[in-house]
Amino acid sequence: MKLKVNKQQRYGKMRAHTAVHLLFWALEKITWRTDIKQAGSYVDVDYGRLDFNSEKPLSGETLHKIEELVNSWIQEAIDVDIFETSLDEAVKSGAKAFFDEKYGEKVRVIKIPWADVELCGWTHSPNTSFLWAFKIISQDAVSSGIKRISIITWAKVAQHSMEQEKYINQIAKILDSSPAQILEKINKNQKELETLKNELNKIKEWLITSKLKSLEKQEWIFEYIIKLEDFDWIDFKTLVQKVRTTFTESNIIIYSQQGNFAIVGKSISAKEFAKEKWLKWWWSDSIVQWRDKKILELV
Repeated sequence: MKLKVNKQQRYGKMRAHTAVHLLFWALEKITWRTDIKQAGSYVDVDYGRLDFNSEKPLSGETLHKIEELVNSWIQEAIDVDIFETSLDEAVKSGAKAFFDEKYGEKVRVIKIPWADVELCGWTHSPNTSFLWAFKIISQDAVSSGIKRISIITWAKVAQHSMEQEKYINQIAKILDSSPAQILEKINKNQKELETLKNELNKIKEWLITSKLKSLEKQEWIFEYIIKLEDFDWIDFKTLVQKVRTTFTESNIIIYSQQGNFAIVGKSISAKEFAKEKWLKWWWSDSIVQWRDKKILELV
């Protein structure tokens, strides 16, 4: 029987594991927190994630600073010192231990100068430069008080960069802009869109008012019966508000085919009328609203 190590997997997991350690140390330094505890981790080929205690997600600026710090350690090509010593000596040197694990007389220590010291029995890159590059790709909430940061290293960083560049170029093409002018173009489009929205709202206001004023008066206690479907460009709540400001002296029923209705009473009690007709209702004496199919029979 021969044992053969898959070098691609081995080296990829070495890089990712060392990167997760660097991520944890950078997280402590950038946030100035000494109470951060590892709540879990996962390592695959040039991919890793770290779960840690935090009530709020980290800001984009904080994540960027962590990324910069880890990449600076990579560029400095720092040797990763791996050695065995007694647990007492490791603790005296300031080595961190996690998960309340039970250790033997001898422990394995990972030491990266200018970063930190930690007990770890897993595989590591011999030098930080082996990681080539480090990129945070996401931050997620795992559970209450636990956040997760996912990272990539080595060639996956370049692959991620190319994918992002492809998306940026696609967006630039849609906006008829260059990649460098995307933000400027979006801001310009947003201003134009806001102007168009304001103009459209004015047109809607005019159309609603004009159509309401053209309605025929009814020979009933309700002078106006208004069907929502005749105003298909407006929502029910907005229509009710517009009707109340347009007809200040009239009794009105507004309804939809689904049974949504509003009764506005000026010379009568809307609440008493709804009670008399056994309609489901909610609100006040002058206006009631609800959803009841019986309104269709009434109108």
